[in-house]
Parts: sequence; C-alpha cells; structure tokens
Amino acid sequence: MVNNRLKSQILDTVDNQLKANDPKCTKKTFNRLLDLGYKADESKEMIGSILIEEMYYITKNKEPFNEKRYAKKLALLPDYVEESEGSSDSTVNLQPVEAAPAIGRNEPCPCGSGKKYKKCCLK
Repeated sequence: MVNNRLKSQILDTVDNQLKANDPKCTKKTFNRLLDLGYKADESKEMIGSILIEEMYYITKNKEPFNEKRYAKKLALLPDYVEESEGSSDSTVNLQPVEAAPAIGRNEPCPCGSGKKYKKCCLK
C-alpha cells in the first residue's frame, strides 16, 4: 500500500496542477469526475494514480513528459482506475526501482566524449 507521506505528496502535486491549470487536461478531468458524482478527494486520488503511472513511465523509459499520453489516460477515468483496482484487490503493487550503476570519477564518461567522468559530465 502507498504510504501516507507519498500519497500526500501526490495529492499536493494534483492540487498544484489544478491551481496552475497546467496541464489543462487535469482540471478538465477533475471537473468531469465531479460532474459524474465523485467527491473531490476521490477525483484527486484517481488523477494521482494516473500521475504515478506517468512518472513511473518517464523514469523507466527516460523520456520527457508527454501531455498527450497523460491526457489519454485521464480521459479513461473513472473506468481505467476501477478496472485496475478490480484486478489487484484495491492494493498498489509497487516494484523496487533499480539504481543506475555508479560511475567512478576516473572512469570514462558515459556520454562518449572519451574524457574521464570527473573532467566531463561531473562538472
């Protein structure tokens, strides 16, 4: 289960998106969920679950944020969350994230410059 601190941070992020209206799809989805009869907290949690998925995808694939992909998933709410909750008994299955191997200061830089890491990208 997601711990309370992480949940609070995700909900704060959703609140910030709503206040800034950036991305716009967050506020649009929030209002749509309210119109469907969901409470504000429930709506934010559903949006937060999509946000967690998007953050995981970005981290795993080392890609920039893709607002179109995010908006497509938000458009599937509330059905998207209800389907995934039904398959996992309403628990979040977090997988450990492997740390990238440490690069020593005197090793060749991974950028391919041929220089030592300390003289290239470490600066």
